[in-house]
Formats: sequence, structure tokens, C-alpha cells
Amino acid sequence: MKQADRNAKTQQIIKEAFIDLINEKGFNNLTVSDITRAAGVSRGTFYVHYTDKYELLTKIEDELVANITHALSENLDEPLTKHTAEEISGSTYRVFNKALNYVDSERITMRALFSPNGHPQFFNRIKNLVDVLFTDQLTANHGRFSDALPIDYTKEIALNSLLNIVRHWLDKDNPETPDELADILMRSRFIAPHELITFE
Repeated sequence: MKQADRNAKTQQIIKEAFIDLINEKGFNNLTVSDITRAAGVSRGTFYVHYTDKYELLTKIEDELVANITHALSENLDEPLTKHTAEEISGSTYRVFNKALNYVDSERITMRALFSPNGHPQFFNRIKNLVDVLFTDQLTANHGRFSDALPIDYTKEIALNSLLNIVRHWLDKDNPETPDELADILMRSRFIAPHELITFE
């Protein structure tokens, strides 16, 4: 086995042990000794790859953010250049679908980092990422957020509703497929909150 392959395998073993420990003990309570014991590697081996648990966390988060950025930015301009409701809904579905397939492939890691035991700032980092990408594309396509509410409230409603649905999906024991969740997210964009409650 090549050295690069050995390194990648060791890093994956350390990552898996780290994520298990976040779920078990919480990030703040775990130590490098916990990680090396759970991963079955020496402290020396750990320090070849990471200076401490914070660098390990940062590298995992950076990789997730980079891949989510790629999945979104590659396709995000598509729905914003459409004009009819049918065009918008169809292309929005495709954007969500591509990003969610990646998130699903990293479900265990994403769920751990989004959990109360994980890193509180990770959720905000993802939210800021989506905010920047969406706002940039909206501006580039001569769009804007509605001024029906103050802009900061409009963004909070739009972004938190979207990301909290994804977080709920990550937490489910029997989750929908990425395709099904993409459809739910797409449809949720066209339903006002008061339409979610009906009376006889």
C-alpha cells in the first residue's frame, strides 16, 4: 500500500473514532487520548496528522464546507434565472438534490456536528455559507429579498427554515431519500406558514 493510501486510511479511522466520541462524550469533553484509544493508534501517529482535536475538527469541517459549497455554487444560479413557477420549482429541486446527496453521504458526521454534543458554530457556518452564495447569485440575477419584513428577519426565516428541515432529516432514524427531501424542501418554498394549518 502506498504511503498516501496509508495516511488516508489512518485519517479515516481517526475521523470515525472522533465522530463516535462526539456522539458519546461531546466535543468539549473528549481528549486526544480518547481519540487514539478509540481509533487504536498511537499518540505519535495522531500528531503526525493533527496538532490537536481542534485542528482535526477544523479539517473535517473545512472539507464538508468545501464540498457543500461546490455542490451548491455549481448549480445555484440555475433556479434564479428561471421565470415561471414550474421552471423555478424544477431547477430548485435539482439544486437541493445534488447538495443533499453529498450531505447524505456524510450523514453520520453532519449529524454529530449539528448535535448539541457537536460544534455549535458549525450550523452557523453552513447558514452563512448558504446566505452568501444565495445572496450573491440573487444579486447577479437582478433579484432581491422582499422588504415585507426587515431584511435580517427575512433571511433568518428563509435560511433557518431550510436548514432546520435538513437537520431534522439528519436526526431521523428512518429518513427520506435525498430525492424525497429535495422535493419536500422545494415544495416548502412555495407554502406560506399559515397554509400548513387547516381547520374543518
